[in-house]
Amino acid sequence: MGNIMKKSATHEKSTFGHLFSKIYKIWYVGLIIAVIIAILVSLFHETDIGKQLEWKTVDYRFRKFPIPERADSNVVLVAIDNTSLNYFENFGVLWKWPRNFYGIAVDYFAAVGAKAIIFDMMFDDPDIDRAETDASETDGAFARSINRAGNVILGAEFTMNETDITPDITPFSVDPQVESSLYSQDFKGGIIPIDVLLQATKSLGFLNIRPDDDGIIRRVPLVYFYKENYYPQVGYSGFLMGQKHGDIIVKSNAFITNGLSIPVTQNDKYFINWYGSGGKDGVFKYYPFAAVFQSALAMQTGGEPSLPNNTFKDKYIILGATASGLSDLRPTPFINPYPGMEIWATTLSNFLNKDFVTIVPDWINFLHVILVAFITFIIFMRLKPKFANPLMLLVIAYILGITVLLWNADRILLNLSMPLIGFVLSYGYSATISYIMEGRSKRDIKKVFTRYLHPDVIETLLIDPDSVKIGGDSITATVLFTDIANFTTFSEGKTPKELVGLLNEYFDKITGIVLENNGLLDKYTGDGIMAIFGAPIPKEDHAIMACSAALEHRKYCQKLQQEKQEFNAADNFHIHTRIGVNSGPIVAGNIGSKNRMDYTAIGDNVNLAARLEGVNKIYKTQIMLSESTYDLIKEQFLCRELDRLRVKGKTEPTSVYELLDENTEEAILNNAWIKDYEEALSYYRNSKWNKAIDIFERLSKNPINDKASGVMLERCRKFKHEIPKDWDGVFTLEVK
Repeated sequence: MGNIMKKSATHEKSTFGHLFSKIYKIWYVGLIIAVIIAILVSLFHETDIGKQLEWKTVDYRFRKFPIPERADSNVVLVAIDNTSLNYFENFGVLWKWPRNFYGIAVDYFAAVGAKAIIFDMMFDDPDIDRAETDASETDGAFARSINRAGNVILGAEFTMNETDITPDITPFSVDPQVESSLYSQDFKGGIIPIDVLLQATKSLGFLNIRPDDDGIIRRVPLVYFYKENYYPQVGYSGFLMGQKHGDIIVKSNAFITNGLSIPVTQNDKYFINWYGSGGKDGVFKYYPFAAVFQSALAMQTGGEPSLPNNTFKDKYIILGATASGLSDLRPTPFINPYPGMEIWATTLSNFLNKDFVTIVPDWINFLHVILVAFITFIIFMRLKPKFANPLMLLVIAYILGITVLLWNADRILLNLSMPLIGFVLSYGYSATISYIMEGRSKRDIKKVFTRYLHPDVIETLLIDPDSVKIGGDSITATVLFTDIANFTTFSEGKTPKELVGLLNEYFDKITGIVLENNGLLDKYTGDGIMAIFGAPIPKEDHAIMACSAALEHRKYCQKLQQEKQEFNAADNFHIHTRIGVNSGPIVAGNIGSKNRMDYTAIGDNVNLAARLEGVNKIYKTQIMLSESTYDLIKEQFLCRELDRLRVKGKTEPTSVYELLDENTEEAILNNAWIKDYEEALSYYRNSKWNKAIDIFERLSKNPINDKASGVMLERCRKFKHEIPKDWDGVFTLEVK
């Protein structure tokens, strides 16, 4: 059966290799490879790493190609900066300023014809009492100014804290016509302006920002959901303030506001179109609050204002703090942190100027990857290196060039990382395949000897054919044998084709486990395998690797039994697999004739491993270890001594062990009954049959239900009436 399988697999592999060697350069193969690469790249792009990689390229585009001239000059910033703090300190007024100061500024802005007055500030606490004023007076003066202006937006924030109880803010909600599902966090509470200010203001603007996974702010919501209503983000609120109507239609990829389509991305977030660096030397005009205050007082008293009266006419004014210790700095694509109010200024300017980033649809990015990967394949496969290499540089130049060209043309965001990764994968694939397929004689050697030798030996042969000689070396390693109990029963009624298929499925899994644990698959033994750990490359932890493989297979079987109600034949093969493991000196090497040789191992320790696999049948166990293996792994794995045996043909007895689990506190606790088994085993060896029977009988029943204890129970009952001659506590196996 093993030979049939080997010949079938070899024939299929040979046929495929022969066919592939003829077609691997054909254009349609390249197209198939390009599609596969595009799928892989798209899947990678959906991961956190893939997204962040592309985000970094977008950030670089914003920094490298700024457009400060497109920032709307009607959006201006009034900063509570260090100059303003010093100005008021000179008059004996320390921070925090009385609220009526803001009222004076609001009156001034209203008088000079400002379009909207937006506070990137939270007035959720009453003002403080001072020697010359009290809180109710200053808050009241501020509220009256807000009410008179009629175009003030106060900052607010939603929270996930249910204790942040809000007053009725439904008058400040917006009523979007939702034509597709609208995403928003379900907030539990809010930080809202105090009641006297809330009653006076025209609108609220919410300041919640949640950065992307790498901590950078690139996208902001336009609305927030709270208690069955939607509320505008502060920049969007400012935009709505300047509109005659507030009609909002929400579609799958846009907020249509009074006919203006504002694009949104995943989770209905708006992708900010940055103009350039922030701060006083950035793209927006900054005015110190002190200059505004002085101009306001000058207007009231007939003095000389520091700012012309038309400075703020028809302007959207955003007030916020930039002074040391007060500033609200946020991470953006630019290296220096942005003042928070400038983020809202940028979004407001985007809306006013219809200045949006056009994100290329995913399907176009997918096709672009296919194009790049296919062109790379054709160039590499069809052209000589002296022509192909310069053209590869042109492909990279094209990827970078088309991305920059579209970005500079009209902020069209074509994915950059995807085609670059597609190029690398296509180049890597083409180079690898070409390397593998070249050198006919080397390929033929590999194709022939793959049937017989381990890949490590094949590579040695390809480098130095004389290094492979008949014979072997003595090494210390661990040998593992498997076999399927009741194989005939599970294979009854199966055609040879069905049986081969089931065995292939079974071998695929168990072989994978062996190879994953650095084992060498020596041979298939009908319905079992022989594996060597620590050969052909010596490994000090060969016994640990072998036990890890055996235990991994056992856990796989336990998972099958937990998850399935019915088992197919391949499942039953696994569940009824018996494993024998032994460590010690073996002779391993290329053994055979000049015309054919196999890398294998021979010796007494190989035979003992095979015999231990069969001894599982006697004790109804699954994984049996020799004493030599146990001595090497007892610190890492939990085992129990099953018995002490005298194998047929040997005079020296040996202890055998069952591998149960990793040596963890949890495993020791779950297998505390092992100590009872050890006690019973001691009674058994000392001919104290009744005491041994009592313990074995208890262990063989629920909840332990230990099958080996059942075997020992029957043996004790038998020996109680007919003790073996010259009993020394060692059980002699009468069969091999």
